[in-house]
Amino acid sequence: MTKVELLKDFAKGWFGNSQQHSIHAQLLAQRGFKKLADKIMAESEEELAEAKKVNARLIELGETPVVAIQEYPVITDIKEMLEYDCKDSAEALPMMSKALALFDDDYVTKSMIQEFIVDEQDHFNWVKTHLNLINEIGYENYLIEMIGEL
Repeated sequence: MTKVELLKDFAKGWFGNSQQHSIHAQLLAQRGFKKLADKIMAESEEELAEAKKVNARLIELGETPVVAIQEYPVITDIKEMLEYDCKDSAEALPMMSKALALFDDDYVTKSMIQEFIVDEQDHFNWVKTHLNLINEIGYENYLIEMIGEL
C-alpha cells in the first residue's frame, strides 16, 4: 500500500466512523442518555476533523482526495456499542503505529499520524474505562449514570 492510498484509507475510515458516532449519539440522546450522547457526538466531530485534516494533507502533497466512507454498523445496544468501539480502536492502533514507518521522510504527515495515535489511544482508554465501569457497577446502574440531568 502506498502512502497516498493509506492516507485515503484513513480519511475514508474517519468519515465513516464519524457518521457512525453521530448516528449513535443521536440514538442515545433520543433515548435520554445525554452524558453518553454528548461524549459520542464529540468523538464524531473529532473524527470528522481528522478526516478533513488528512484530506487537506493529501491536497498539500499534490494528491486528490476521494469522496468515500468506510461502512460501519449502527449498534443500538450501549454495551455492544462500547465493545465494538473498543475492538475497533484496538485494531486501529497497531495499524496506525506501523504506518508511521512509511512517513519517515515526511515529518508533517508523520507528526499528524502521531497525533491521531494519541487521540485513538485516549478514546480506547475511555471506552475501556466505561466497559470496566459496567462490570463494576452493573449495566443498569451504568445506564442510570449516563442519563445525565433531565
